[in-house]
Amino acid sequence: MTSVPAQIAAESALTKQNIALSVIKQSHEQDEKLVAILDKAARTAPLSQSRGTSVDVRA
Repeated sequence: MTSVPAQIAAESALTKQNIALSVIKQSHEQDEKLVAILDKAARTAPLSQSRGTSVDVRA
């Protein structure tokens, strides 16, 4: 079995960490966009005198 030098292993770990952080950031940005869309839809929905007119966005 070939041993991998410590520097290459560290660079590989940093690369994997950077990719994971990038994916997390992208997911968070998509979540924020979805929340903005839902918030806009809830605020612009026509009001009626029936049930379901109140939306609790504090999850």
